Amino acid sequence: MKKFLLVLVFVALGLVSNAQFFVAGSVSANHTSGETRYEAPFMTVDLAPVKSGFSVTPAFGYMIPGKSYGFGLGLGYAYASEKDNDWTASNGDVIVESYKKNYSNTFDFGPFFRYAYARFDKITLYVDAKMPISISQANTKIGDVVNEGNNTLAIGGRLIPGLTYKFNNHILFTTEIGLLSINYNHTKTTSADGNVTVKTNDFKLGANTRQVASFGFVYLF
Repeated sequence: MKKFLLVLVFVALGLVSNAQFFVAGSVSANHTSGETRYEAPFMTVDLAPVKSGFSVTPAFGYMIPGKSYGFGLGLGYAYASEKDNDWTASNGDVIVESYKKNYSNTFDFGPFFRYAYARFDKITLYVDAKMPISISQANTKIGDVVNEGNNTLAIGGRLIPGLTYKFNNHILFTTEIGLLSINYNHTKTTSADGNVTVKTNDFKLGANTRQVASFGFVYLF
């Protein structure tokens, strides 16, 4: 038994020493300033809400040298907000009529399998098979009062192509092409009182609702 365990230890150490570990990730942000209209002298109406958000998506994994495949785990966090601040200004005095803010926090967890199917000098083409899992909570703030909104659980499967460009022996630039992806997503939304309000199953060819393409980097150890 001890000899068997020692053999397993040496095999595991051999795989780790030959594996090519990598750290990848991308960061994105967006902001929309909204729309303001001047209707009359000394009067301003804010028509469109101000939208903003950002996401951070690190990933960890390894490619096995001599092979065209590897494994990894992606993590992510995304924040989105929408502020609707309707107000009027008359004779220099600002009168706030209403203030409302919708915002959400989303956490992502996704193991993936990567297969590199073509190499051209510094460019490598690959495809990822992912199983993304996300949990998000939406809240609404009216004035100073925060109301808890819906909780959403989404589990899916994705086949998404991408490519890497080798900058040097350690740094690669990478992009995923969501426009060519295959997506399945199961979503369940639960209200604050525990009732299931929405349950959907979606199958899409092409870009998902989040992004058409994403850009990031890979660092090889």
